[in-house]
Amino acid sequence: MGRNRRGDASKAVLLEAGRAAFSGRRYDEVSVVDLARSLGVAAGSVSYHFGGKRGLYLAVVEQAAQEFWSELLELRGPALDRLTRGVDAFLDRARREPGVFEALITDVADAEVRAVRDRHRGLLAHALAVEITGAEATPVLRAAVDGCLSFIEGIVLHWLRTEEISREQVRALILANFVATVLGAAHTDPEIELSRRVLDALTSQSPLIAPFVGPDAVPLRAEVE
Repeated sequence: MGRNRRGDASKAVLLEAGRAAFSGRRYDEVSVVDLARSLGVAAGSVSYHFGGKRGLYLAVVEQAAQEFWSELLELRGPALDRLTRGVDAFLDRARREPGVFEALITDVADAEVRAVRDRHRGLLAHALAVEITGAEATPVLRAAVDGCLSFIEGIVLHWLRTEEISREQVRALILANFVATVLGAAHTDPEIELSRRVLDALTSQSPLIAPFVGPDAVPLRAEVE
């Protein structure tokens, strides 16, 4: 029992160290030998717990994705507030761990990394669609949400790589794009009925919503209570 607990602790320490290493450096710049030496453990520990450097990297990517997903699930409150805090959480994590989050928002050729990305992206897309309508998404809504996620990934990558615009501008663009996506999908597809929580957000007095919803806007359909 004691040996297993020590093994678990050693694995957690290696995972934390690997996450720090891969967050700031490219995959080929990270040395397992140097990583193990910095922790005072044998390089073979990485192979024992993760099967090698690649296994450690995949575990780091999976852990980062799972932590972000868990953070989103814990959000409570009005829809617009949760959306704003979710975007803030994503930007904070992307800034803090750019190397790891690039793997999660880039359509990489690596099949195993892409599988982690696609699985968590699919969870997020489904959750957003259910949030918007309270039910399963129509084809139009699925396409709209997928396009919105691609926009978010693209602009965050641009921000991380160039820093041409500020974090506040990135945040504002993401929020505005999401609102426009919801309104555009509802305008395009008469089968989309917005959930009450989303309708409440869109009819609020929030400065985020005001530019998109005015006296000439198309009436919005709410889900049947």
